[in-house]
Amino acid sequence: MHQVLQIQEILRNIFDHCRYPEVTSDLPALARTCRAFKEPALDVLWEKLLDPSPLARCLSEASHYSQVAPDAKKYYSFRKPLTQIEWSILRSYTRRIRYLLDKMDGLDWESVSTFLNPPTTEPLFPNLRHLRAGPLTEIKIKCLLYMPFPSLISLDLFAIKLKYLYSLQGSLESFFKFSPNVRRIRIYPDPDIKFSNFFSSYICRWTNLETVQCCSITFDLDALGHLSHMPLLTRLHCRLSATLPPADPPLFFSNLDDLILSSEFLDSILQFLSRTRLPAIVQFTVYVERCPSKQGFSSFLASVQTSAVSNTLKELRFHEWSDAHWQDGEDVSSVRGFEDLQPCMVFGNLHRLYLHLDHVGLSDSELATLALAWPHLEHLFINGNHGWGMSGGITPNGLLQLLQTCPSLSMISLAIDT
Repeated sequence: MHQVLQIQEILRNIFDHCRYPEVTSDLPALARTCRAFKEPALDVLWEKLLDPSPLARCLSEASHYSQVAPDAKKYYSFRKPLTQIEWSILRSYTRRIRYLLDKMDGLDWESVSTFLNPPTTEPLFPNLRHLRAGPLTEIKIKCLLYMPFPSLISLDLFAIKLKYLYSLQGSLESFFKFSPNVRRIRIYPDPDIKFSNFFSSYICRWTNLETVQCCSITFDLDALGHLSHMPLLTRLHCRLSATLPPADPPLFFSNLDDLILSSEFLDSILQFLSRTRLPAIVQFTVYVERCPSKQGFSSFLASVQTSAVSNTLKELRFHEWSDAHWQDGEDVSSVRGFEDLQPCMVFGNLHRLYLHLDHVGLSDSELATLALAWPHLEHLFINGNHGWGMSGGITPNGLLQLLQTCPSLSMISLAIDT
C-alpha cells in the first residue's frame, strides 16, 4: 500500500465522497478492507445519524427485535437490559457521531429510556457537535435534552408547541449544565409571549454564543443587552417588540456582521437602530408585517446610516408586506420612487440589494443614477416576486445601461417595459 494511504486525513477526505445515499454501501466495505481503512471509514459512516435505530442493529439479533407501528413505520426494541459488553459496542460507534439530526423515532420509548440511563456517568455521545431535533415532542425532549453532550457546539430545535413549554423549561435547565460549550443556537417555537419571556431569560445564561437564530422569539432589552456584550457574536436573528425601552448606554455589537430583524411595525426597528451601534455589519435584513409609510421607509434608511454601517454593509434586504400586493390598480401614495431609494446611495460598498416593497416606480435615468453609487453590485432584486405594481418599468436600453454601470451584476430581478 502506498504510504500516502497511511495518512488518516487523506483517507477521510477520500471516504467523504462515499457517504452519499446512493453509495453508502461502499463505506462498510471499505471498513472491512484492511486495518488502515477501518477507523477513517467508520468515522465517516457514523459521522451523521438520523435516528438511533442503526445503533440497535449493531448489536446481536438476540438483543433486539423490530416491529411495525400503526403508522407503518419500523421500530426497534431491546429484548432485555444491555450487558456491559453491549454498552461497549455501542460506545465504539457513538463516539464517532458528530451530527444527530431530526429524528429520534427509530426506537420505541422503552429503548429510548435505555439510552437515557447508561450504566456509567460517561457520556454516550462524547464527541457530538451538532444536535437538530423537531418537531419536538415530550419523548424527544426527555430523550435529547436530558443527555450530556460535553462537546456540543450547535443546537437546533424547531416546531416547538406551547404545550411542551413546561417540559422544555425543565430539560433546558439540565441541558445548560451538561452542554456548556454551545456556540450556535437556532430555536423556532410557536410565536407566543410565554416562549419569548422564557428564552429571553434563558439566553442570558450563555456567554460565548456566535450565532443566535430565533426568528419568532421577541427578546427583551436585558437579553439584547446581554447579547451585545458577547465578543464572538456574529449572527443575530430575532423579533422586536412593538416598543423598546431606551438603552443607556447604547447597545454596541462589536463583531456582529449578519443581522436579521422582524417586527409588526417599522417603528420598533427604528427604535432599535437609534439605540444601537453596528460597526462590523455586512448583511442586514428587515421583515415588516405592516406596510410602513413612505416617510417611515426613508427614516429607516437614515437610521441605518447613523448605525455606522455605511462603509461595511454589503447586503441589504428589506421586506414589507401589504394586502396591496394582491390588489388591482395603482396606489400612487404608496409608490417607492427615486427620492425614497436615494438614501441607499450612501452604501458605496453594496454588493447585494433585495427590496420587496408595496409599489415601485423608477425610470431608466433614475435607476442609472442609483447604480452609479454601487460599482460593486452583484445582485439587484426589486419586487422580484410580485412585480412593481405600476405600469411601465425599465426599458431594454435602461437595462443595458445598468449592466454597463455595474459590470459585476450576475443576478437581476426588475420590471421590464417592453
